[in-house]
Amino acid sequence: MANIFKKLRQTAGELSPTCREATRLQSQALERPLTLWERLGLRIHLVLCRWCKRYGIQIRFLRSAAQKQSEHPETLPAQSLNAEARERMKQKLRTETKQGSNN
Repeated sequence: MANIFKKLRQTAGELSPTCREATRLQSQALERPLTLWERLGLRIHLVLCRWCKRYGIQIRFLRSAAQKQSEHPETLPAQSLNAEARERMKQKLRTETKQGSNN
């Protein structure tokens, strides 16, 4: 019986991608359907690796949060500067440009 479990663990390890490949597959799974073998290998890896499993949870959360944020553009910060802020930046750039050309 112990030999059977050892052989299963060894076979699972051979099918399982590396952590780097597993994180890449999890990212790609958000953009496209994975092939049967990619899904199988990834699932095996996630059973064996808690760090990659956490990574998957985190990227799905971030994607979900970003999508929810884009659905409510009124909650986004203003994308333009007021006239006073623009003028301060222009003055600062002019000052720095003049100082740089004097050196």
